[in-house]
Amino acid sequence: MMVSYTIPITHHKLKKAKVNDMNAMTKQSILYRTLCRALSVKRPHKGQGEALLLDWLFDHLPDALKDRATADAAGNLHIDARVHEDNRTLFVAHVDTVHREDGPNKFIKAHTMWYAKDAPLGADDGAGVAMLMHLIYANVPAYYIFTVGEECGGIGARSVSTDTELLAQFDRAIAFDRRGIDSVITHQGYGRCCSDEFAQALSDALNAEETLMYLPDNTGVYTDTAEFVDTIPECTNISVGYASEHSPNESLDIMHYRALAERVVNIDWDGLPTKRDPSAYESMWAGAWGAETTSVSSFSTYDSYSSREYFEYDHAEEVREALYEALVGDLEYLVDLMCESVYPEDPDFARRFISKKELTHEVVSDALRQLSTYDSETILAELFNVAHCEA
Repeated sequence: MMVSYTIPITHHKLKKAKVNDMNAMTKQSILYRTLCRALSVKRPHKGQGEALLLDWLFDHLPDALKDRATADAAGNLHIDARVHEDNRTLFVAHVDTVHREDGPNKFIKAHTMWYAKDAPLGADDGAGVAMLMHLIYANVPAYYIFTVGEECGGIGARSVSTDTELLAQFDRAIAFDRRGIDSVITHQGYGRCCSDEFAQALSDALNAEETLMYLPDNTGVYTDTAEFVDTIPECTNISVGYASEHSPNESLDIMHYRALAERVVNIDWDGLPTKRDPSAYESMWAGAWGAETTSVSSFSTYDSYSSREYFEYDHAEEVREALYEALVGDLEYLVDLMCESVYPEDPDFARRFISKKELTHEVVSDALRQLSTYDSETILAELFNVAHCEA
């Protein structure tokens, strides 16, 4: 039984982003904002981080979809963004992580790769969560579920799997929750979850611009879509670019992730073939994860944490990475950080006052030495002062 989602709309409003192939990963985009928010906090199941992110996701839905968002008894967040009865695609991502404790999560953003620091990055499945918000803002007509407890055995998805009336409305279920850069999963565990025809057609669609190289892959293990195979014909999991998940060495290939984001909004998801017969599938997962029950009735923000404190992370390593890149001639990342720090309200405006030629090798080297003495915000402010010029 679905229940109404009743969070008061009291947080900041987000204007609907205009998505196109060139701005999928700008710092103003919902993709970037959601990814940063998700990775900035540890999200153990039933913890404060999981609840806070669900709250944030609801609050940042387009206004037109807020009355089409519901929470189920397990705590999953559902958004029905279908516009026609032929929209038979379900997208799924899980909001929990393998962290055992709540708290802020530190990470490092380099140009080509984002890295964990001292704990798992949480791209499993923060990357998938952000990708779903990206699809929602791109007006891709589908049904979306943000699930809870995937890392504890698919608790949220197992709850959804009992609603066969809902699942019967879909021909395909897509998760963005796979390591690497090239997998369209055809088997989870020892069982088939989608047909080869579907996997190949989806791979071809992802590869259409010749910037990605996806292939059908039969080595999947488990994600939420494994719970739907008895009802939905085509269930898969797509690589989103993370590696070494569940460890402090976890990373996210941000270049691949951006290319994937640019591609998924242009796929005719409802035009993909449907070939697999769900009744012919014997699920290895039925009953394998125990019979835990969960009751989460709301995702209200916890009073003991301020949003700013909870999601804040240390920028020192991020600045260090930018300085190293500047030493080899790439100043873009450093300039971005300078402008965001000095003028967060409008970094693009601040950039107009930067003269890169003033950021010499000597200046950058000195800043790198000073980073061990002064805080990163002071370093960025000093660099801005050095590079400042009249527009």
